[in-house]
Amino acid sequence: MPTFDNVLVTGSQTIQQDLQVNGNETVQQHLNVNGSETIQGDLQVNGNQTIVNSLATGADVDAGGSLWSTFRVGSSNQPVLPGGGASLQQVRFYAAGVVSQPGLMLKGTDGLDYVLFIDVSSGTPSLAIQLA
Repeated sequence: MPTFDNVLVTGSQTIQQDLQVNGNETVQQHLNVNGSETIQGDLQVNGNQTIVNSLATGADVDAGGSLWSTFRVGSSNQPVLPGGGASLQQVRFYAAGVVSQPGLMLKGTDGLDYVLFIDVSSGTPSLAIQLA
C-alpha cells in the first residue's frame, strides 16, 4: 500500500475501499467513502459529509448546525439512575411553539416533526414536546 506524507486533492475525492487516518483529517468540501473510514485523531468537515451506514464514536459528536438521521440517534450506554427518589412529572405538549426551538427533532407517526426539550419554567424540569 502506498504511503504519503501529504495528499492535496483540489477536486472531489472518492475512496472505493477503506480510508485510515492516523492523525487528524480536515475536509474543506465533500468526502465520499464507500468503505470504512478510521480516524485516530480529529475529523473536521467544513463542507458536507454523508454517512450511508453508521458512525461510531468513542466520544462526543458536536454539530454546529443540525444533525440528521434517517432512522435514529441514540446512545448505547446503559443509563444510571441518580441517587435519591424520583418525583412524578408530566410531559408537556406545546401545540404552538417557538420557531427554531433547540432540541431533539423526531418525526411523529402523523408524519409531522416534533421537538423534544426540557422545560424548567415551573422550576421543576419536565420533558416537553413541541410541534416543529
